[in-house]
Amino acid sequence: MYISPIFLQTALYIVAAILIIFIIGITIFKYRNKLKLWDKSMTLASVVLLNCIYSILSYFFDFPYELSSIITGGLSLVAFGYIVVIIWELIKNKKAADTK
Repeated sequence: MYISPIFLQTALYIVAAILIIFIIGITIFKYRNKLKLWDKSMTLASVVLLNCIYSILSYFFDFPYELSSIITGGLSLVAFGYIVVIIWELIKNKKAADTK
């Protein structure tokens, strides 16, 4: 199965745009309801957005392969780590709520 690079680049633009819209929407919601603005989910969204922006920039600029691998791989590992932490906290909170 062949997926064209233009399709992948367009999909990356769409994902980045959707992520930016959601971050702005959630920030406005949290600000209006006087909630804590920065939390683990906002950090996760920011890391994923940085990864998307770097990938978009690498389309326009010729970055060295090693640098691209380190940055995108590192950001992906950080994002995975935050996903694990968020899921772990949800499970922990569910267990604490069940014992009450």
